[in-house]
Order: sequence, then structure tokens, then C-alpha cells
Amino acid sequence: MHNHQSFIPPFSFREHVWEQWSGAAAHDTFLTILMGFLVAAACGWIGCYLILQGMALIGDAISHTVLLGIVVAFLLTGQVNGWATFVGAAVTGLLTTVLIEGLHSSSRIKEDAAIGIVFTSLFALGVVLLSLFAGRAHIDTQHVLYGSLDFVTNGPTVAILGVDLPVEVCQMAAVCAIVLALIIVFYKELLVVSFDPQLAASLGLRPRLVRYGMLAGLSLTVVAAFNSVGAVLVVAMLIAPAATAYLLTRRLAMMFLLSATAGGLSSLIGFHVAIWLNVSMAGAVVSIACGLFTLAFLFAPHQGLIAAVLRRLRLRTRMRQENILRQMLKLSGGRPGASVEAGQIAETLQISAFLFRGAVWALKHRAWVEAVSESPLALRLTARGEVQAERLDRAHRLWETFLVEQVGLPSDHVHPTAEDVEHLLTEQLVERVDDMLGHPVIDPHGAPIPRSSIADRAPGIFTLSKLRVGDRARVVGLADMPAAIPVGRIDLPQGAAAVEALGLTLGEVIDVTQRDAASATWTVTFADGRMRCVAHDLADLVLVQLLEPAG
Repeated sequence: MHNHQSFIPPFSFREHVWEQWSGAAAHDTFLTILMGFLVAAACGWIGCYLILQGMALIGDAISHTVLLGIVVAFLLTGQVNGWATFVGAAVTGLLTTVLIEGLHSSSRIKEDAAIGIVFTSLFALGVVLLSLFAGRAHIDTQHVLYGSLDFVTNGPTVAILGVDLPVEVCQMAAVCAIVLALIIVFYKELLVVSFDPQLAASLGLRPRLVRYGMLAGLSLTVVAAFNSVGAVLVVAMLIAPAATAYLLTRRLAMMFLLSATAGGLSSLIGFHVAIWLNVSMAGAVVSIACGLFTLAFLFAPHQGLIAAVLRRLRLRTRMRQENILRQMLKLSGGRPGASVEAGQIAETLQISAFLFRGAVWALKHRAWVEAVSESPLALRLTARGEVQAERLDRAHRLWETFLVEQVGLPSDHVHPTAEDVEHLLTEQLVERVDDMLGHPVIDPHGAPIPRSSIADRAPGIFTLSKLRVGDRARVVGLADMPAAIPVGRIDLPQGAAAVEALGLTLGEVIDVTQRDAASATWTVTFADGRMRCVAHDLADLVLVQLLEPAG
């Protein structure tokens, strides 16, 4: 049996940190953490592109199959390090990509299965060769998997500016600088290829060549880090920091910065945790990196799990409130100021008493609903509430009309979909659908479609396209002249000239005598008996003040 007491650190974490950063130990501590940061930064930058292009599994495969290239390079040259090793790893990385794409494109095997077959085959071959020649290569299987990050300062050194630095740290710094330089030089090309390969191909960027170049850089990074950090840490640094950054931002440049930051924190905290608990340094760094990803997955402000839950909760709350508004409009028959019993609303919508009281409280707080009596509770829509209810009803009926006329669905199948979509349609999209349909008057069920003013600040002001047969209105301006919306604020000379150029007169009263839904035209009659047929485009431009309701 294990003595659990032996797993308790003999001193506090704070004391451990002080010990590592004081005296002669500080030099080795800094270099070890720097090595971890360089690996995390280089792998994280490449990992950003792998994630954006959906190639994370290919990156995982390459980080393992380069072992075969390292072993083959050793068999040919007798050296574990050197340019031959870099070339062997790069060639193996490209071979991995070519085999995966070839197997996927020339057979019925899907890409994930192709990755699994190529990855396991080449990695297994590398392990077999490594087992046969491990003694001559001076590396073993555990070294391949976990590396020796904690012994990076024990290797050969090189003097730079009078300071002895480990060769492996210098190599990794050079690789990191090369990766960063290539990203800066080819940033635009990589950006286009990552987000729109078809556009990149049309611009002559050759996405496949860019992809192979990126994977060659990945192979270079992996082999530079292989001896020190092993396959496990390379895979983790390729995916975890980049995935963490992906959840925290939607900008590629910021994604690079956050990826390097997450990798640096993983190296810094993981090093101290590994020494403090006397565990594998690679395992500790990977655990911290995955822990940071978990925090981002849970708490990211826009893409985190908790944020998504809160968004869904807010949406359901808003949908419940809006359903109450629309149901009150329906039960009141559209009569302004008509009251509706609260129990009837809750029963029709099948809302629990607790949720209903909360929704009504919120609606009262927003001044959309007010109580007429308390026992039994009777409610009525305020003027602002009527505007919101009619907006929802308008969105619902227009979407039903769109599904019937444009999609071709039967009219008895569109109501449930419209019940959900009405809460998601923006005002701009509703107006676009209305314009696309030619401003219909009734929905597929024969119910009238409410019309909306051009803005809450201009009640009773519509575009001419919203008028219906029997409406009387006064011409007040153009839709692209915001200052002309309230009649008293129109720049008369400019407004009059613009309106008259369209064949109308500012301030003139018109009556809609005919509307042709097929051609989307409105026939208007002037006070002197003149008539004019107004086309759809013009009707969308002219602003009118409604003088009488539809007859």
C-alpha cells in the first residue's frame, strides 16, 4: 500500500518559488521556463492556423510521425541532432500529409480514418526502429514521449554575448523567430487561405502549397522541441493554447498573442508545480495548459459555456415576455387600451405562475404593460407595449408569408416555425423580407399584417410602400433624408426640390386608390383629380404622414 502522506509537499508553494528564483538556481529556472515558453509560442502560433483550418488532428499526427524521420536520419548520418534530423522530420511531416490526402481522396475512407491509419502506421514504424537502435541513438521510449525539459540546462552550451546558453534553447529560439518572421511576411496569404481557400485559389495563392509550407514549418518546430519536451508536450502546445485563444477572441492577431500568453503561463506555472510535487514536468505543463483551456471553455465572455447558458436563458426570458405581449394583442382583438385577464394569458401560453409573474414584473418595469385591476389581475398594453406587440405580430406574419411564397411550404405548416423565428428577426431583416415580398397586406391565413413606422421617433410616418387602398397621407420627405422625418424640421427648399424631382410635391395630400400586388405598384390620386402609378422603388423612398386609417 502507498503512504499517502509521502505525496504531501514538504514545504509550501510560496517557499518553493522563492527557492527556485533565489541564488544560483534562478539561472537554470529561467532557462527551463524560457525553453517551455519558446516551444509553446512556436507551436501555439502554428496551432492557431491548424485550428482555423480544421487540421488539429493532422498536427497531432505529424507531431508523432516525425519520430520516424528522426530515427531514419540517425540511421543515415549517425547523429541525433543536426540538419539531417530537421530535413528528415520535415520530409516525414510532408509524407504524412500527402499519404493522408491521397488515402482520403482516392478511396471511400474519410479523413479522420485516414489520419488514424497513417498516424499509427508511421508512428509505430518509428517506435519499432527506435526499439531496435535505441542503444546506438542514446534515446528511449520514455524520452520520446515525455522529453527531458527539466534537464535542458545540462546539455551542451554556446557562448552568446559572453553568456553561456544551452544549445537547445538557442535552436528553439531560432525556430521561434523563423516561425514568427514567416507569419509576419505571409500573414495576408495565411489569413485568406485559413478562412476562404476558394477565394485564395481564385487569387492565385495556391492553398495546397501554402498548407504544405505550414506543415513543413510544423515539422521543423516539432523536431526542434522533440529532444527537450517530447511528443506529449508538443501535441498539447499545438492545440491547447491555440484552442484557449480561439475561445477568447475572434481576431487572428489577438489569437496569436493570447496563444503565446497561455503557453507562457503553462510553462511558468507547470515548471513550479512539477518541482513542488516532484512529478513529470511535461505532464505538469500539459495539465496547466489544459486547465487554462477549461477555464476559457467555461468562462470565456462570448464563447464560453456559462456565457452560452446565460444567452439561452436571456433569450428564453425575452421570448416569454414577447409571447405575453403578442398574446395580449391577440386576446384584446387589437383594441387600444383593452384589458385581458392574466389567468387567461398564462393558461393560453401554458406558463407556470412563477415564471408568468416574473415576466409580467419585467414588462411592467419596461412600461410595456400596466395593471388594470389586482384581483383578479387584469393587464393591458401601454402605447409602447402596443408598438412592441405589433412589431412581433408583423415579424410573425411576414415570416409566414415568406415561407409560403418563397420557400413553398404549405400554409398550415408555417405557424410553429414563425413562433420561434419572430423573436430572432432584427428590424432590418423584417423590413428586407417585407420589401422582398412587395409589402403584402395579409398573411397566408388571411389575417392583416401590421405595418410599422419608419422609426419610433416618428409615429405615423411611413414610406409610401406601406400604404394600402383607401389610405390618405401627406408627402413629407424622402427616406434618405433623416432630418426631414418630422414635418416641421424639413429643409423645405432642398426637400421640396428632391420630392418634386420624383414627380410629387412636398405637403401634397394623396389617396391610394389601387394597388397591384403582382407588379408592386401603387396608384395614387391627388386632390385635383390627377392620378399617378408609383413604382416599388419610388414607393420605398417617399415618406408620408398617414392622415386616416385604412377604409
